[in-house]
Amino acid sequence: MTKFKKLGMIAAISSALVFTACTPEEQAMATGVAVGAGAVALSSYNYPHYYNQPYYYHGGRYYYGGHYSGGYYHYRGQRYRGGHYYNSGYRHYNGQRYRATSGRYGHYSSRSHYRGSSHYRGGNHHRRY
Repeated sequence: MTKFKKLGMIAAISSALVFTACTPEEQAMATGVAVGAGAVALSSYNYPHYYNQPYYYHGGRYYYGGHYSGGYYHYRGQRYRGGHYYNSGYRHYNGQRYRATSGRYGHYSSRSHYRGSSHYRGGNHHRRY
């Protein structure tokens, strides 16, 4: 066996042994997957997927699972600016905080409000969520 194959096998066995002692939550954190009530994995959609989780709206996409800090949204190792971050009824944009208004700047307060919008009728109605 070559040296690289041996190193690969050792790494695989080591990681398997480490994960056997971890809780499912610790394993999820190590692998980048969120579990449990209220947890949202890193994901993005072209329609609002959750209505009770913080999200970032930029370029017609909804990003869930990142974090907002210093006017930037951090998601999968990238830093975004210029979009709208929503959390707890507020919209953060360009360093300012505003009260979130349903139907404006990519924000919909509920699934029924989104389904009644022109955005929904414009092609996202086939999505299941």
